[in-house]
Amino acid sequence: DKPKFYAVHPHGAFCLGWSVIFAAPYMSNVRFCFSPALYISPFFHLLCRLVGNPGKADKASMIKYMKKGEHLALPPGGFEEATISSTSHDRVYIKKRVGFIKLCLIHGYSVVPVYSFGEKNTYSNVQGLWKARLFLNSLGIPAIAVWGATLFPLVPKRHKHGLVVAAGKPLELPKIENPTRDEVKLWHDKYITSLEKLFDDHKVNAYGEEGKDLKLELW
Repeated sequence: DKPKFYAVHPHGAFCLGWSVIFAAPYMSNVRFCFSPALYISPFFHLLCRLVGNPGKADKASMIKYMKKGEHLALPPGGFEEATISSTSHDRVYIKKRVGFIKLCLIHGYSVVPVYSFGEKNTYSNVQGLWKARLFLNSLGIPAIAVWGATLFPLVPKRHKHGLVVAAGKPLELPKIENPTRDEVKLWHDKYITSLEKLFDDHKVNAYGEEGKDLKLELW
């Protein structure tokens, strides 16, 4: 089989959906790529090694893993996707996230969209001041102001629909050694279409009838 790249959305405040599949036995052959700032923490690194198969999300490390043909997982929305999280909207930060598609084209990967339904309900997040907060994200600085349960704000809120993680059909990318900007855009657009289809296919199962008219917001 072609190596697979699992693109996990949304990031959320603390990546709870990501954590669920990171610890799942059926994903033990997948390297989950974390922010280098987290990965270099000795405690965090040790904990992750005990639970799953962690890696670094910097470009050099990703290329090294891809040259070996490893299955990979990454939340491509990053800090920005955490920043825009809202309990009222399903949002993904994807319009400018083309780098992972380019790497997957170069190394011949299939891309699997993954969506964590209910991630938005785990923590409330202050809304607004997007330009300033996204600028901080561009400097590698988180810009979320979140709270969870009423008495224990660091604990995620309980919600009647819980957390449902769904994966879409793999998007089979060709292997292109030097993809052009147009080729990257073509396959990035196809990825977004696959992600939207995944959301639409599972939103009622995840949210009940109230999810019927929901749309995935693309930032």
